[in-house]
Order: sequence, then C-alpha cells, then structure tokens
Amino acid sequence: MVALIEGSKAPDFQLKTSRDEVQSLGQALARFPLVLITIFKVHCPVCQLTLPYIQRLHNGLIAARAQSVEESPILVVCQDSQDETMEFIEQYGLTMPVLVDDNLDVTLAYELTNVPSLFLVNADYTIESTIVGFDKSALTSAAGRLAGDAFALFTSEEDTALPAFRPG
Repeated sequence: MVALIEGSKAPDFQLKTSRDEVQSLGQALARFPLVLITIFKVHCPVCQLTLPYIQRLHNGLIAARAQSVEESPILVVCQDSQDETMEFIEQYGLTMPVLVDDNLDVTLAYELTNVPSLFLVNADYTIESTIVGFDKSALTSAAGRLAGDAFALFTSEEDTALPAFRPG
C-alpha cells in the first residue's frame, strides 16, 4: 500500500504550484498545526472521485478562517506534468493551489505505490493518519480534525450513495 504509516516522520518537500509559486511542507506547518497532504494522478479514477471532496474541505477551511485561497492547511500534489495538472484543475474546477511533482521527488520520498495517498501531518512532521484510496470514514475523520466535527464533508445524499471505500 504505502510505506509511510502513522507515526512515521513526513519528509519535508518544496515544489512549484500550478500558479508557479513555491510551497513547502515546512512553510505550511509553520502556519498550521496540522497539514493534509494529498497526492494524486490526473488519470486515476479514484483520485477523480476524491479530489472534489478535498476541494470542498479547502473551501470550508477558507470560509471558516477568512483566509486567502493560498493559505490552506492542504497541500495537493500532482504526479503529472504542468499541462496535465492545469487541465485537471480546469476540468474539476479546483481553486486550491496544486503542487506539481512531475519528477516524482515527493512520490519517491513518501515511497508511494498507490494514489490517491493522503497524510495528516502534525507540527513535528509526524504522520498522524495515512489514507490510501477513497476511504469515506477516514476522509470524514481527517476533515473533522482540520475543520472541526461540525464540518460535513459529505451531504447526507452523498453519504448514502458513495462507496465506503475504493482502493487506489
């Protein structure tokens, strides 16, 4: 599945975003006590299922904290080229910054074998939660940790219709 499990130290990384800005895990952890790293590939059907909910979480965090779009405890990392990443962003209406890992440096550092892979990382770089694939319960828990238990990641209709789990 994924090499870095709960309790492992998350490697720091720095990548350019789709907006040609540089972001790093260290910068995000300096601003937020928890950061959610989401690593995906554009042609992955399970990633296509997961990313709109990560965008919903991002929107909820921005609205609740009255922050700019760039100030989010979510780092989304795409394994594809800049062009493919931009097409995905447009197709799915993503407004959150997406980091481009076209050389797969982050993928290798995190020793990934499956996407999507998500890591909830605390201020001392310890991975508190690892999610591989679409796991409705684990995503709900991570969203609650970041946005508070009152935040609903899934509507009641989605909660009923969506699968509990889809492997990546």
